[in-house]
Amino acid sequence: MSGTVQIQDRWHRRTPASEGEKSCRCGTTGYPYASGAHGAKLRWAVRWREAGGTQRKKMFQTKPEANTYASEVKSSMDGGSYVKPTEITFGEVAARWRAATSVEHRPQTRGNVERTLRLHILPQLGPRKIVSIKKADVQEWVNDRAEVLAASSVEVVYGTLKAVFSWAVGEYIAVNPCRSRGRADRIRLPAKPTKEIIPLSTAQVSALVEAAPDGYWVAVLLSAASGLRQGELFGLEPEHVLDGEIVVRQQLSVIDGKGVHIAPVKTATSLRGIPVPTAVTDAVRARIKAHPPVPQLMADTTSGRRRERLVRPVFTTPSGEPVQRSPWARVWAKIVKRANEILAARGEQPLPAKATLHTLRHTYASLLIKEGESVKVVQKRLGHSSAAITLDTYSHLWPDSAATTRRAVERGLGGLLGGRPGHSSGHTPSETVESQRKPAEEITRSPSVI
Repeated sequence: MSGTVQIQDRWHRRTPASEGEKSCRCGTTGYPYASGAHGAKLRWAVRWREAGGTQRKKMFQTKPEANTYASEVKSSMDGGSYVKPTEITFGEVAARWRAATSVEHRPQTRGNVERTLRLHILPQLGPRKIVSIKKADVQEWVNDRAEVLAASSVEVVYGTLKAVFSWAVGEYIAVNPCRSRGRADRIRLPAKPTKEIIPLSTAQVSALVEAAPDGYWVAVLLSAASGLRQGELFGLEPEHVLDGEIVVRQQLSVIDGKGVHIAPVKTATSLRGIPVPTAVTDAVRARIKAHPPVPQLMADTTSGRRRERLVRPVFTTPSGEPVQRSPWARVWAKIVKRANEILAARGEQPLPAKATLHTLRHTYASLLIKEGESVKVVQKRLGHSSAAITLDTYSHLWPDSAATTRRAVERGLGGLLGGRPGHSSGHTPSETVESQRKPAEEITRSPSVI
């Protein structure tokens, strides 16, 4: 490459070192003689001169690597996005990224990011110079994480890594190593297994409600009747319980090292009102009347700023403390065990092996779908940020009716199904539709298609 960026073969030189020296077998026409660095691991050097006159160089083992880097340097210099090589490490850049972006993250998100960096990214990549990390290094890191994390977790931690690199472009690096020009050079993430949601039966939900201790059976019932997330359920206060409606405005959250607090809901669309049977809200109000919530001084970050206030959780532990994940997991395990005993005694199917409180949220969604609610309504009730998330999770639960599809087309196209307009086919529209429908029905009934 000519101009401000050049590639040099360090193994060879243009002129002999001594008179009568023979050319090297692996030399080229322009550089036929072996140099003193012949056989060195890093054979190829990329050299360039910055605008201020400073000479830079970086060495590579193969020529394709050198060509790629030289192209990136030249492109960035020509486009005005050139970044001077730096000694700063990835860990230092990640710390600066966290400081710069923390203002837009919720406390729980900040905690998750810190944990992701500390446990999964910095141990391998933190000490390295950020300019030295290439696409192959990122792929090697992904492969390593895939050995110890679920595919969905790898996707999350990779998103954090990619965010740091994206933020660093232009300041510390010229090119994001996570960026791809197409499918061929993209970072390969492990495939996520397809999971079909299997909702609970009415008998299974009934057994869970029956098996729950006195302090929690209303919480289990409400979860099944409203689809609340766990944090939303245990973050409810009396003013959020109306006649036939649950108002979601906050959630109970835990931040490592900072304890329990009231936090904003997951997304803006999670702020919602959920219609429920009045019998359910009556049961919740009866619970509140029998066990008046004890005000507790807690941090509240729902406004975007931390403030202390008295919180009155509707559902608490027997000692009156907020319900946290680990203690609740132990309570839930006992509820599931007792529910399975009840189901076995009644000759009913046991609960799925990994049933959680979130399974009741899935069951709630399946009830709405079964009754014919649209994707948008289900999205709104669950508080999903988009209909795409709702479809990705529950599309297999929506009914697929061949008969309904046929009727919709017949009603919409009407007489057109009798043949081409203006041409007599010798059949009435209904005869034509019927004659064309029979083969399709036979195919639908075929075991190979089903």
